[in-house]
Amino acid sequence: MNTRLVACQIAAALLFLSASHAFAICKWKDANGRTQYSDAPPAGVQCEGTIKAPPPSSSGAAPAAPQSYQEKEMEFRKRRVEKQEAEQKAEKEKQAAEAKAQNCEAAKSRVLGLSRGGRVGRYDANGQLYYLSDEQIAKELSDAQKQADQICKS
Repeated sequence: MNTRLVACQIAAALLFLSASHAFAICKWKDANGRTQYSDAPPAGVQCEGTIKAPPPSSSGAAPAAPQSYQEKEMEFRKRRVEKQEAEQKAEKEKQAAEAKAQNCEAAKSRVLGLSRGGRVGRYDANGQLYYLSDEQIAKELSDAQKQADQICKS
């Protein structure tokens, strides 16, 4: 019975020692001068360096299974949809920027037209032409300048 216990203890110690060394990867040069890597170098070869590999995760989680072609296809489609959405968003932003630039230009043009002086005419609800007084022109110019400042704000 004692022999069995001792044998189990020795086996456990050897298993523990081999597990701790199994994660060290040895680097050496072979007879042809090529660099080789292994966890167990051949006899008579001395390691030039060792690389510590990470121990296996003890969380008990199984490694990720390789993806099936259906999963890969779904991921591809998802990426394609996301790309299309990003392109549509960029296009909308571009159109909004162009519209803002056009509105700014129109507002500046209105200010310029009112500030040049001269007669300014408007049509009433009946389609009759009437001309603005100097005070009305000054008020419209002030309003147009405020509107242009607001629209052209960055």
